[in-house]
Amino acid sequence: MVGLLPWVGISYPGKANAKPAAGVMIIADAKPAATLVTSDQPTESVQYAAEELAWHIQKATGLRPAIMTEKAVSPKRGNRLIFLGDTRFARKAGVRFKTLTPETCVIRSVGRHLCIAGFDSPGNPLDTDTSAGTLFGAYEFLERYLAVRWLWPGELGTFVPKAKSVVVPPVDYIVAPQFMQRHVRSGAKMTSEAHPELGFTAAAADEYKKAQAVFLRRHRMGRRQPMSYGHAFVKWWEKYGAEHPEWFQLVNGKRGPIRIGKRSSMCISNPGLREEIVAQWRQHGGAQSGRLPSFVNAVENDIPGQCECAVCRALDGPEPADYRRFISPKSKIAKLPFVSDRYARSWLAIQQIAAKDNPNATVVGYAYFNYFASPTSGVKLNQNILIGFCPSSLFYPRSDEEHEWMKRQWRGWADTGAQVFMRTNYFLDGYCMPYIFAHQFADDFQNAARNRMVGTDFDSLTGQWAAQGPNLYLLVRLQTHPGMAADALLAEYYSAFGPAADDVKAYFDHWEAYTSNGRSNRNDIFETYRASRWRSWAKTAQAVYPHQCFASGEALLAKAASSAAADPEAAERVRFLQLGLEHAKLCSQAAGKLTLGDASSTYEGGKAELDALLEFRRAHERMWISNMNHCAWVESQSWILPNPAAETPDLDPD
Repeated sequence: MVGLLPWVGISYPGKANAKPAAGVMIIADAKPAATLVTSDQPTESVQYAAEELAWHIQKATGLRPAIMTEKAVSPKRGNRLIFLGDTRFARKAGVRFKTLTPETCVIRSVGRHLCIAGFDSPGNPLDTDTSAGTLFGAYEFLERYLAVRWLWPGELGTFVPKAKSVVVPPVDYIVAPQFMQRHVRSGAKMTSEAHPELGFTAAAADEYKKAQAVFLRRHRMGRRQPMSYGHAFVKWWEKYGAEHPEWFQLVNGKRGPIRIGKRSSMCISNPGLREEIVAQWRQHGGAQSGRLPSFVNAVENDIPGQCECAVCRALDGPEPADYRRFISPKSKIAKLPFVSDRYARSWLAIQQIAAKDNPNATVVGYAYFNYFASPTSGVKLNQNILIGFCPSSLFYPRSDEEHEWMKRQWRGWADTGAQVFMRTNYFLDGYCMPYIFAHQFADDFQNAARNRMVGTDFDSLTGQWAAQGPNLYLLVRLQTHPGMAADALLAEYYSAFGPAADDVKAYFDHWEAYTSNGRSNRNDIFETYRASRWRSWAKTAQAVYPHQCFASGEALLAKAASSAAADPEAAERVRFLQLGLEHAKLCSQAAGKLTLGDASSTYEGGKAELDALLEFRRAHERMWISNMNHCAWVESQSWILPNPAAETPDLDPD
């Protein structure tokens, strides 16, 4: 069990654990055998940890264990107690709370009792800025000793094997997240104001957001320290353009945006700009943050680096010899120069300025657009530069050659000596179709984890749980188990389908092959329909997933349903997948009549298909097969509908 090493496990002896013990009985004769004990005034997250443990143990046994405060515990002979958080018992057991870092937790057996005691800060236990060490320890306990798995939000997606007996062997270790930040953007803001009827009802949307937040926390999404970064200069032209035009891009002899109202990249080499970035960080207290990293936001605007001034150009390295082979000629960056080195050198210069005030100042930048490929000039950075790797090309699935090239770009940034976090947009892809790229993503992630990855920030969680389950399970599971093989993790997912596990694996293997084999044709379809890989994906659904392609998937799930017939819970999970496929099929049919990619489409011509889709969504919206609000956001920008939605900016160059 201790060999499941997603977390850093550290053992040290405790004062009260000197004598050998036989282990701690948690469940006996299919009944809870231990009482859960908190301090007399537990933090909100510790109380929540107790509730989570009690709920899952009840799922395993049918009976809920008692939750008591420490002062209410009766010291009966033979009783077994699980102490949670900062209790008197934990302190006597040698837990040194002052030495614990955020999000860490001690799991220690003491005779017939168990301590799960972590670094817990005040605040909402579902807030990723709340340090919930004890809660994370509780989830580690549930995974290790009760084999609990969280497949998707909600009770059906929570797999808790029935247990007759659970004994925790003598243990003494610390668990802590490997990555300083584990983050998947929730996708909750992607809704359609023009067409809310396409998405969740308001009440269902609120319930879904809560269920998803619970799910993400169970997978230990969070961070050790609050961080603030993002496109840093969005309003700078309006504020400073008149007084300091030299801070902004020079294009065709003119400073600032090429067109009125459009974005501008920065003249990142300008000394005055660099000083102003640090000055604003200083004004917000960055110089006073003590020993913790203080983050200087130097993330470029959501636009390629375009400055043509001589100073910026002098900082550029030679373009990689193979660079143009992997950039689509129709990409927004195809005609732009390769400028990674100017950004790397400028981040280093900004960091050196900030370090005069605070040696722990950490500059954050993105490797993005025409500066996502790794530098070529030999520039050396340091651990006080944090780079969000945000490639502007080559969505999954890729050819083998493309995939290896992309992994080399990550390693190239890691070789500069900077810290790197995965800040990709790839999970915005796929709409609500059975679009499976699980193995290639896992290989990409694990390449990063082996090469200086310190965190994640994925944009975004589109929530297509019934159609894209293997992708999403690996997305969250790898963040706590980066060293486990993809197939081992997927086996956990499939095992929740009981006797239908092999059939469900065959089903998703089918769609992964379909996704991979259709790569070239799909790229052509997106170009023909002038569709984005995420914002207007539903323009192409009927072409990428035509009506006839669903029959094979339906047959595979029918076989799974037959295999699971004698296992009601497994059968219900198979039905969940069937509903996801039916939803995808209805969306493809509606797209065929409503797509903006076909001049002959009319709303009247597709109304019957749209009505059928909406009827299905109302009937199944609380099963969480899909984040229907995200679907609505895509569809409102892809289909002919009454009151057309205003097209939002496509932030990705492809």
